[in-house]
Amino acid sequence: MTFGCVGATIEVDLSRGTIEKRQAEPDLVDSYVAGKGTAARLLWDRVTPEVDAFAPESLLAIGAGVLTGTVIPGAGHTCISYKSPVTNIHCYSSVGGFFGAELKHAGYDTILFSGKSPTPVYLYINNDHVELRDASHLWGKSPAETRQLIREELENEDVQFLSIGPAGENRVYFASVEHGTGASASRGGAGAVMGDKKLKAIAVTGNKDIPLANASRLFEIGNYLLDRMNADRTKVVELSGYSYVRFLVNIGDFGNFSGVRSPELEAEIKALGRKAQEHITRTRTREVACNNCAMRCKHAYLNPQGGYTFMKCQDWFAPMTATYLLDCDFAVQWMALCEKYGLDTSTTANCVAFAIDMFKKGLLTKEDTGGLELEWKKPEVAFALIEKIAKRQDIGDVLANGTYRAARQIGKGAESFAHDTRKLDLPMYRNFHEHHFALMTALNEKGDPTMLDSSIALVMLRPKEERERYIQDGWFPYPRELEKYLMAGADAARNPDMEGNCRFSIYDMEQYTLADIAGVCRYWMQYWLYPAIASRSLVAELMSAVSGLEIDEERATRLAHRVINLIRGYNVREGIGRKDDFHSIPQHTFERVPPPPEKRLEPAEWNKMLDLVYNIRGWSKEGIPMRSTLAESGLDFVREDLAKRGIPVA
Repeated sequence: MTFGCVGATIEVDLSRGTIEKRQAEPDLVDSYVAGKGTAARLLWDRVTPEVDAFAPESLLAIGAGVLTGTVIPGAGHTCISYKSPVTNIHCYSSVGGFFGAELKHAGYDTILFSGKSPTPVYLYINNDHVELRDASHLWGKSPAETRQLIREELENEDVQFLSIGPAGENRVYFASVEHGTGASASRGGAGAVMGDKKLKAIAVTGNKDIPLANASRLFEIGNYLLDRMNADRTKVVELSGYSYVRFLVNIGDFGNFSGVRSPELEAEIKALGRKAQEHITRTRTREVACNNCAMRCKHAYLNPQGGYTFMKCQDWFAPMTATYLLDCDFAVQWMALCEKYGLDTSTTANCVAFAIDMFKKGLLTKEDTGGLELEWKKPEVAFALIEKIAKRQDIGDVLANGTYRAARQIGKGAESFAHDTRKLDLPMYRNFHEHHFALMTALNEKGDPTMLDSSIALVMLRPKEERERYIQDGWFPYPRELEKYLMAGADAARNPDMEGNCRFSIYDMEQYTLADIAGVCRYWMQYWLYPAIASRSLVAELMSAVSGLEIDEERATRLAHRVINLIRGYNVREGIGRKDDFHSIPQHTFERVPPPPEKRLEPAEWNKMLDLVYNIRGWSKEGIPMRSTLAESGLDFVREDLAKRGIPVA
């Protein structure tokens, strides 16, 4: 028996309306464990290049991590994996909140959806009872309304949900899957896939125990992590007013990556930190956490339309940088509207900024926008565009496909103003001259770097004495052999150390892959400056203590390599290669001269970094996992499939 994994998968064929329960396959659990790992193998086997993202055969896999729902703090995440309609490659979102824990307590690790229902439905899970129920009366409702109506219908306030809004129903390419309390699967179009399948929601409740292999050790480690968590909690999360909001807006690309900053805008940015802190102090009703998490990284604000809106991170700066409106009340209203319709706030910001930019350049007219005059700093314009996108009305029908496709539909040179990674809109922040962020953008599996960055670049900027203390105090979350790159001042932007940046990026990808298998939030790992989980050996011990599998640091590393190489093989099979990695960062990265002391990233330098990462990872010059690499990861079946398709494996 594998503990932690409660042992059952639900497979739903929406076309036929059938539900099958089966026990987890021991070989699948042993090789991939849970969450993102098992989903990656299922997608490889069943969603081939011949299967379109919106085809009935396409899978939507929802998998809780092996630690999800246990006593370990921060372990509340669930992976939603699918072929993205945006990128046509493997995509996933790691969702916090309470859904995954409730799914495990109902007795299931994974839910698989295939097919398309002829009418709207939702899946109801109550321990051993699983059924599809009519959702016709919920179609057109917001996720919040859907949750409340289902809870009333079931007479159960404890039910946890994943649901879509009108944007998902209308197959908006960046429709989100909303959970509630600010947790959602937002990037890549999971909501559009659910909407295409006429799946309105998944409702789950359960009261079963999750078996643990070594409960006493888990309690011991959990208390240790809670003690360490206080550093990030007090030095990062609690400063989200002055330093956090202002910092993120300060590095934002305003007006669809225009790079233009007037003295007036700089003055507004300078004043924003104080204004943000005043706003938070005055209007925040409470802090909000996910299941069994003491980080409390989200804030609840009263929504003028009723209920609460939950804010953190991009929810603040994406609408501000998209519109030049540096106003916290506006950001809260923006987020409330995105939650109402079920939209990814980051891509929505990009599309709104792109539309205004195109209008200002004369590439869009009032005839295109339904008579709407598109202007910066106009909240009513931004809100009108969000509604048009969600409902696919006039210009909204164009923008609903993301800026990559919208630009090609608009034509007239609009393509040069759309910025994407593999057709997925880039977040409106960060300087791609920062090598670590550029690498994470290029090499992550789904094309979205939003939650794949880490704070190592910030540590590199600190004086030598502080870097030494950072290591001595046990905060450095990388292997000891990488300490030399930190102490050499391998500054990601100002004094680039190519090998150091590549090795940090590779290790981050492996750690975040393990986090998605375990169900641990990245905020408890090296995403912030003071990670509670600061070693791979601790991740391995946690997974072993929960599951009973013999997982040490070496096996955890092999597991990470296996999943990364499998997903890379999947994306190679879909046509992804070196050219896509090279062009994953905006072209203007190679053209703009950043302010001193930063240095412009040159194309030749970028190519050298890709070569180095490929070499360390065991991939060919074209970014294809090599024969020996696949063999070491137990992925000979990937090599055989690629060979049959005429894709050379060196």
